[in-house]
Amino acid sequence: MELPKGYREPKLVYAVELLDEDDRSVGQLGAFVSREMAEACVARLEVEGCTDLVVNMIPVHTRLEDWQFDR
Repeated sequence: MELPKGYREPKLVYAVELLDEDDRSVGQLGAFVSREMAEACVARLEVEGCTDLVVNMIPVHTRLEDWQFDR
């Protein structure tokens, strides 16, 4: 496999999202640079009574060429 010239791996963001009854995301409640922080956010929101929360890992690309390669 040949990487595009100047290729940079995407950064990862961990988004805390609320799911509807069909397990579809209906909103983002926060985003973090570590999974541990996202999970801590979920724990805090659950104590406050929120349910149906998930952590979604989102790759963030700095160049369109890198995103196109990773599709």
